Amino acid sequence: MKLEDFVEKKQGKRHKSFCRIGGGYYADVYKADYENESTIIKVHKSKGLTEREIEQIKLLSEHSLSPMPEILWVHSADDEFDSDAFAMTLLDGVNGGTVYYLSKSKREKLAEDVINNLLAFHNVKSPDGFGIIGGRRYATFNECYREKADEIAGYAQKLYEKGQLTAGVLSVVKKAVENFDKVFYLPITEASLIHGDYNMWNILVNRKSCSVSAVIDPCGCMWADSEYDLYQLNNANGRHLKLFERYSEKKSLSENCMQKMAFYELFTEIEHYYNSGYPVNKKRLQKCADKLEMYL
Repeated sequence: MKLEDFVEKKQGKRHKSFCRIGGGYYADVYKADYENESTIIKVHKSKGLTEREIEQIKLLSEHSLSPMPEILWVHSADDEFDSDAFAMTLLDGVNGGTVYYLSKSKREKLAEDVINNLLAFHNVKSPDGFGIIGGRRYATFNECYREKADEIAGYAQKLYEKGQLTAGVLSVVKKAVENFDKVFYLPITEASLIHGDYNMWNILVNRKSCSVSAVIDPCGCMWADSEYDLYQLNNANGRHLKLFERYSEKKSLSENCMQKMAFYELFTEIEHYYNSGYPVNKKRLQKCADKLEMYL
């Protein structure tokens, strides 16, 4: 069944218009317009991702200072429609990654809103240790993340063998794993709730009020080192808004924060490319590798 027809059946009414409005590594996003409302439909490219994202949205929604999507219905792949998908409410606002202000006061106001919401997540702690939502918990973050880093190093090797990763980047990945304890030399004592993909592309903004109108699209939300989220603050227009600087003004950073951020960035990007099958941006990965290599 075509997606449009499937959505009509699930919604129980015919839409006035239906179109794809975006997508990324793991899903395509569509909008169905009705007489007085619109619905967002997210169609995942791999099985299991819908259930995981819904769990993450529900948990983050309990602690978010800004609205997050309300889930309307969920579908597991079957003969009728062969992909996992879910529908959610359309939230007001424009994609935050497109918002630029000439006024310093407006930039600061928006940055304040963005960072306060992130801190609201990070202030939530798990007493049961580190790990993915609904999955195994670890007593220490180093144990949790070392296992993940080793797995991603394996992904890097496979991407290299397919000609999708350069020898230089693979060399940095191997060196990083060998020097894991050199980067993560300070104990991480608190298991904080992280969004996992907290950048301005995943924040909706009210331009007029210079405020966050919604937070969307968690990816990799888990109980982790709160600084795991921080490299994303420099993505999209984050530097324009000085998000990382604003965060560091409000919360003290560990003395090894910068090297951890470089590690997280390279390894997370490799993980996304491997899991999604998305074409590898070799230039981007080389920049990430160069940044990390300075600390090894």
